[in-house]
Amino acid sequence: MVRRTLLALLVALCTVTAAGAVGAPAAAVPIGTLACPSVPATHDPAVTVIVYRVARSYNVNDKVMLSTFETGWVESHMNNLPCGDKSSLGVFQQRWDYGWGTPEQIMDPVYATTQYVTRAITCDRNNPGYTAGQVAQCVQRSGFPDRYDQAAATARTLLNQAARTHGMAGGSSTDVNGDGRDDVLTFTQNATADVYASTSTGTGFAGTSVKWNDFFSIGGETASTGDVNGDGRDDIVTFAHGNTGDVYVALSNGSAFTSPGRWHDWFAPGAEIAAVGDVNGDGRDDIVAFTHNATADVYVALSTGSSFAGTAVKWHDYFSIAGEFPALGDVNGDGREDIITFTQGPASAADVIVALSTGSGFGTPQTWHDLFAVGTEQPRVGDINGDGRDDIVTFTCNTDADVYAATSTGTTFTGTTIKWHDFFCLPGEFPYLADANGDGKDDLIVFTKGTTNDIYVALSTGTTFSPSTKWHDYFGLTGEVTL
Repeated sequence: MVRRTLLALLVALCTVTAAGAVGAPAAAVPIGTLACPSVPATHDPAVTVIVYRVARSYNVNDKVMLSTFETGWVESHMNNLPCGDKSSLGVFQQRWDYGWGTPEQIMDPVYATTQYVTRAITCDRNNPGYTAGQVAQCVQRSGFPDRYDQAAATARTLLNQAARTHGMAGGSSTDVNGDGRDDVLTFTQNATADVYASTSTGTGFAGTSVKWNDFFSIGGETASTGDVNGDGRDDIVTFAHGNTGDVYVALSNGSAFTSPGRWHDWFAPGAEIAAVGDVNGDGRDDIVAFTHNATADVYVALSTGSSFAGTAVKWHDYFSIAGEFPALGDVNGDGREDIITFTQGPASAADVIVALSTGSGFGTPQTWHDLFAVGTEQPRVGDINGDGRDDIVTFTCNTDADVYAATSTGTTFTGTTIKWHDFFCLPGEFPYLADANGDGKDDLIVFTKGTTNDIYVALSTGTTFSPSTKWHDYFGLTGEVTL
């Protein structure tokens, strides 16, 4: 548990240092008496993800979520400030002498967001006609009440970025009954925290979805899948993030997920990006955390079959910085999953970088493609031609709805990107890769969400994806996490 400290603790330490610099006795004058010399012009991506995850854990509606980001931007430009007006501190510039908590608590973004959100929920419930900015003013009681709604556009942009980062899912297997065909799952991530599954028949996802667990993965957590005990059935895994860093697992028995158990008590806290995959090639899926910040560390905890082993170990010290899209996949076909990052810049800087697993670490990063998954496209990783090596796929998810692929040679992703489908995944839909018919080749899957909640599949031929067909007509509602 000493491998690294949370963002909140680091900032709190800086705050104590700042207070000491002006000679204030710690016991007599609490931190937060310093006025900020300036507020950063840009947001802290880690703070925005933490704020988003905490708000999601309370199942807030869009108005309350937007008000949270409006307040964070107006008060601190979404930075955890160790200073402020009078006694104000932190992301939301809350005052310790006005009942918001101790200075140390306020400097914890998880605590501070919780305090804001719980009050905002009450304000919205009592005043249903309020705008997001008016909800913010109801909580903050600012002398400048109009500024929150004025920040709506910026807040929406930051909110969307945080939601995208939180929802990063490069791909994970979903064969929950062990029949060789990938199935589909949805996590409601609301107060009920149900998990539903619909198993594949090879030509459709079986009829009415069935509840496989009645309390797993609440809002703000990262839900994933993987065969963590090596029995051939994919299990469900959830990362609590926040200040607990807990990881819970519910094993599949082939027809349901058993009672959850805690498999790790400190992994992927705060804003880190979590993933599941077999990085040492022992047949059991492990867990991986990308710090996704300036240090860009990558940590691993290996599965023993009944837990994830002890203190997480650093397997790479610089891979996938903030703004990039990290993923796992066995790109060279050696049975060990490697780490992949899509830089997602413009056409001149949309690289795909790979660091191969040695079984005890990840090697030197190498560029495997120099133009793939540009901007806001949604990249995924899977073996689409059935050669045992994972390939890369990107969905434009716009009105063009194109799908491009680059297949792995074992040392690179082959040349110019090729269009494998010309109409799949519209705006607002969620795409995934999975071997839905069990032929060894990953297929396209899309959850339409919205008003239809359909699932469409386009099967892989090995060189392209066939026309899409509907495999389920009501699964994976808007707001749910689908895999």
